[in-house]
Amino acid sequence: MTVAMLMVFFRSFFLQTLWNFERLQNMGFAFSITPLLKQAYDSRESFRRALRKQTGYFNTHPYFAPIVMGVVYAKAKTSADSQKGEDTTLQVLKDSMGGAFGAIGDHVIWGTWRPFCAILALAIGLLVAYSATPDTNRITMFDTPAARSCAQWWIVGFLAIFNSVHLWLRGRGLQKAIKEGPSVVQWVQSLHLQMWAAQIRRVGMLLLAVMVLVYFSRWTSSDMLLWMVAVLLGTVILKRWAVSGSVIFYTVCAASVAMTFLGIHWP
Repeated sequence: MTVAMLMVFFRSFFLQTLWNFERLQNMGFAFSITPLLKQAYDSRESFRRALRKQTGYFNTHPYFAPIVMGVVYAKAKTSADSQKGEDTTLQVLKDSMGGAFGAIGDHVIWGTWRPFCAILALAIGLLVAYSATPDTNRITMFDTPAARSCAQWWIVGFLAIFNSVHLWLRGRGLQKAIKEGPSVVQWVQSLHLQMWAAQIRRVGMLLLAVMVLVYFSRWTSSDMLLWMVAVLLGTVILKRWAVSGSVIFYTVCAASVAMTFLGIHWP
């Protein structure tokens, strides 16, 4: 990254600092993109005029905002180099990309990736907490060493997993947008974010179900209660995958018969 790109990358973290009800993220967007606009325009007057235009209405998901900044810079630089004057389509492009990325970000980042990272980090914390419990015959999350260890791993794990994707999306998106301009939309489409979001939600539900079963089996439960909870969680997950009720019913019956004949019991 160049110095200007690094400055825009770090400034983008303050996108919503001056958030307002009238124009939402407009001031944060103008502040963040300033280093790139200084590169795009040679004259001070052209730079001020372009910066003033960036104070109009703008709103998008914060993690996708650097992509829009890169596209605005690429279009502004093209207009300045070709001496065509102001590009009248720039504001329309900015607004349309902001709305589209806002919808994608809310669904994929806030609604899918963030809760999945919380579940995954909690699973890691619970796994580590087992070894922190003094009495392995009476494992309980209310033991101080186990609870402390679980909380620490939960916090560290969540921040590490979540921000690894978050920081990559900001930095790589800005680079691609500056290089490719409006064609960066094709790069975003190639990520298949909607498809990955659907798969991540399913994996998250499965992981959550496994954690519940582990809790019941490790802490306190009867074999029958554990089997009932497993059937309930399995039914919810299979229904999420659009499996018919009759298939689920016969699958449970077949599993019960097979476990009976094989002499399989819950630990």
